[in-house]
Amino acid sequence: MTQIEAIIDAFHNLGGERTAREIEDWVTKKYGSRWKDYSTSMADMVPVSHGGNNSSEVPDYYRVLNRVERGRYCLIEEKDFF
Repeated sequence: MTQIEAIIDAFHNLGGERTAREIEDWVTKKYGSRWKDYSTSMADMVPVSHGGNNSSEVPDYYRVLNRVERGRYCLIEEKDFF
């Protein structure tokens, strides 16, 4: 499991709009503290069409977050990743 997959798992389980801190707390409880810097990872998961970063190296199929406001995200659409 990658950090990006864990973030998507957290959104599927928690639902709705979430902050990077809420996602980090959920992921850490479920998977331990393997990863850091959730804010950057989540920002990189926003597609360019939704205002995401052109320089992100996250594959398009994992760019599934919408930035609702600074530091707050939601899933764009439900996809079955696992």
